[in-house]
Amino acid sequence: MAVLTNFADDCDLVNLGLAAGGRGPYFMRQTGSAPGSTSPQQDNFILRKDGVWVLNLTVFTLPEKEMNEKFLFRELPELVSVIDGLGGKPLVVEDKLPAGKSRAEMLAALQSTASTLISRLRDAKGSKFQR
Repeated sequence: MAVLTNFADDCDLVNLGLAAGGRGPYFMRQTGSAPGSTSPQQDNFILRKDGVWVLNLTVFTLPEKEMNEKFLFRELPELVSVIDGLGGKPLVVEDKLPAGKSRAEMLAALQSTASTLISRLRDAKGSKFQR
């Protein structure tokens, strides 16, 4: 069972390719479970700009503007700066679904979204982070 870490080698870098020249915006994704979790559930998490790993299903429920501001890095050096400021085991992981929502409801909503940004985030292919 993979546990989330703050090590770039354990993460996937995703380039959405929407900016000039197809460079950016970027986000960092990782699959695993929160440190200390006893659940066998492995989920995708997205790194927020403040260094907190957030369950991707909850990220996708945010308004696009908030998602852009909190999770998308316009330039690669900005993302590298956040990653370099982290180390070891994440101190905070937000792995809970919104109150009153089931995983099935969240997945259904995600699959039916018309949002271009959310669709690109959902379907994005990542690559291992390399400096």
